[in-house]
Amino acid sequence: MAEAILRSLLPKEMAGVTRVISAGTGAADGIPASPLAVQVCADAKIDLAAHRSARLTPAMIRASDLILGMEPSHIDYARGLAPDAVDRVHLITEKGAAVGVGALSDGVVDPMGGTADQYRDTFNRIRSHLLGWIPVIREIVERREGVRRSTES
Repeated sequence: MAEAILRSLLPKEMAGVTRVISAGTGAADGIPASPLAVQVCADAKIDLAAHRSARLTPAMIRASDLILGMEPSHIDYARGLAPDAVDRVHLITEKGAAVGVGALSDGVVDPMGGTADQYRDTFNRIRSHLLGWIPVIREIVERREGVRRSTES
C-alpha cells in the first residue's frame, strides 16, 4: 500500500522524476496485493490491482536515494543488506503524523491477515507518515535533478 499511497501523494512536478518501488524483507516475487489492501486503496481512488511483490535486494538499496521501512526489523534487514547505504534507510514513522508513546519506534505493522478496519487504519497511518516525507523527497529530487538554484549573488 505504501508504494501506491506515495505515488498518489507526489506532486505532478515530482512524479515524473521520482521512481517509487516497494520491496519486502520476506516477500516472494510476483505475489499480488491482498484483496483487502486492493479494496482499501480503491476506496481512496488508488489502484493497487496490478501490484506484485518483490524481494528487497542490496542492488535496490544502493540504487535508491531513500528507503522507508515499515517496521524496525525491516530497517535492520535493509541496513544489513547494504551497510554502505545505512544513511538512506529510515523508519517511515520518523516523519509525519504525531504518534503515541512507543509508536514512533514500533513503526507501522503489516495488517496481513487482519480485518478491513485494520487495513484502513494501516492505510491512514502510512498516508499520514508519508505526508511528512514529501518535503524530504522533494529536497532529494531537487538536489539530484539540480533544480534548486543558489540564492547567493
